[in-house]
Amino acid sequence: MRIKIAVFTSVLVCGFAVSASGAVDERSETSSMSQDGLQIEIQSPSDQFVAANGERTIEVEGVASRIGGVRYLDMIFVMDTSGSLRKTDPKDFRSLGAIGLVESLSPRSDIKIGVVSFDGNGTLAQPMTSDRGQVAQALRTLRRSGSTNLGAGILTALQELEEHGRPGSSRVIMLFTDGQSNRKKAHLAAVKAQSQGVTVQTLLLGKNRTGSEILGEIAWATGGTLVRVEDPAMLPEAFLNLKTTGVESVTLSANGSAPVPARLAGGTFIGTLPLQEGENRIVAFATSIDGQTRESVVTVTVRDASCAALEVAAMKAGRPVLSLNTKAVEIVVDASRSMWGRIDGQPKMVVAKNILEDVSYWFPEDLDLALRAYGSTSPSDINDCADSTLLVPFGDDNRESIRRAIAGLRPTGQTPIAYALNQASRDFSSLWDDRALVLVTDGIESCGGDPVRAARELREQGITVHLIGFGLGDAADEDTASLQAVANASGGRYVTAGSAAELQEALVQTVATSYSVYKGSIKVASSSLASNKPLYLPEGDYRVELHGSSPQSVRVSLAPRDRVTLTLQKERDFVSHFERRDRIEYRSCEDVAAYIERLEARQGTLEPYQTATN
Repeated sequence: MRIKIAVFTSVLVCGFAVSASGAVDERSETSSMSQDGLQIEIQSPSDQFVAANGERTIEVEGVASRIGGVRYLDMIFVMDTSGSLRKTDPKDFRSLGAIGLVESLSPRSDIKIGVVSFDGNGTLAQPMTSDRGQVAQALRTLRRSGSTNLGAGILTALQELEEHGRPGSSRVIMLFTDGQSNRKKAHLAAVKAQSQGVTVQTLLLGKNRTGSEILGEIAWATGGTLVRVEDPAMLPEAFLNLKTTGVESVTLSANGSAPVPARLAGGTFIGTLPLQEGENRIVAFATSIDGQTRESVVTVTVRDASCAALEVAAMKAGRPVLSLNTKAVEIVVDASRSMWGRIDGQPKMVVAKNILEDVSYWFPEDLDLALRAYGSTSPSDINDCADSTLLVPFGDDNRESIRRAIAGLRPTGQTPIAYALNQASRDFSSLWDDRALVLVTDGIESCGGDPVRAARELREQGITVHLIGFGLGDAADEDTASLQAVANASGGRYVTAGSAAELQEALVQTVATSYSVYKGSIKVASSSLASNKPLYLPEGDYRVELHGSSPQSVRVSLAPRDRVTLTLQKERDFVSHFERRDRIEYRSCEDVAAYIERLEARQGTLEPYQTATN
């Protein structure tokens, strides 16, 4: 059964407190509580705690006590198990109420709980333990038979507290019964409890006048309270609202805000407060049942550790460009027989042709393009390893020619990658600042050539080779290493594309000028001018390096939630830069920050963050 937590309000009437539920709370008006006085301690959060993940609320937990220290709470349930409970509490609300109190205690508080059952004798049903599950099980299995001997139950609990109670703890007995007992024995047990500094909180089910008087005397002698409940269904609420450690209420406030009541259970309290960025002063204010007050204060600092978003763009002659320099890109298309394989329900060649035609329209005008293919003229059974053709050379206004050549491609032959790369080296003029070759292929070399060597020779000529592995399918693992080695040999990039959308994005990424982001000497991220995805980075000072024949380096500072668009602008031979800043919503940067810390610790030997990780 799930116990609903309710506020047990009361109003003093002629020495008694009558609750809203019909229970009666008779309070001791003596100073028989511990001479230590009221104490309160916020246990969570700790003082000077720094919240660094954008938290705007915090759960405050702690302990308040009028009967001892607040570091520890030692509590023992002394539970009537007499046979009369079969009639007075047939549904065993007694156990449900005690279990509900146990489950409501602050999980961070250091509390040990024991269980004593009593009828004619007292029995230690559960020695004191921090395992609240064991306590709940002991309460759940209490029997109901025998007579009622309050004194025996109290003495058994006192012995357990004397042997296993912790120095400086608040010690309390939660005594429940539904009837009367031997008054003299109960009185002697109460005197012993008072001498040991143990408070006895008493709870009576029913209207028994003598039983009420006896429990009232026990509570009075030890500084506890008496609560009377006539309806057994109200026991769960009554247990929850027992003033276990002599505390009437605890309120919480942050930064001088209006106090809000904390949930008080068994001397522990818990509540939630709003936080603001910066330093927050949190106050827990306790009031004891005899009117004392005390507060506990901690300071919590909210540090905004969200990511900043960094975007890098380039402009030339007032328009967006993919490179600050005049750039020549030759696209080499695999038209071997394997391109008849299907992807997205269509032959790979058809998908590639459609994407290549699309990108030819929106590649910027300052980008000089050429188109070469291999495997497009000779059938595969001829094994023509010199099947590579420059379909459209570099030139002015050649976009339409490129589109017509793309439309006419038919996959027929082998995969002579090395031969195609060697031939491509002759297609470039030395007039361009930046030169790159983008190879779109669905397989590896099939003619025995050495594409890694060919790529290295292209690099010596100032030509970077980028590879796009398109629709590799089951061969991806085997082919990836081989194709990656070709890209590495020329300092280019290798990306895979498994769909039309990924192929289009890969083409844009490889054609555009790339850049890297450094923190100190460590490269922490990389992307390209064509990326429409920002890099998310923790706050700090960075250096952005734009690659190319004339590298550019710009420093930028990022603060949490910044959106910084860094634009490099070229006019004639002069390059300037400017920033545009606005704000983004909170985005956790914990993983990225941890990754950068690992990069720094290993001196950049790990791969930096790529656009795809954003």
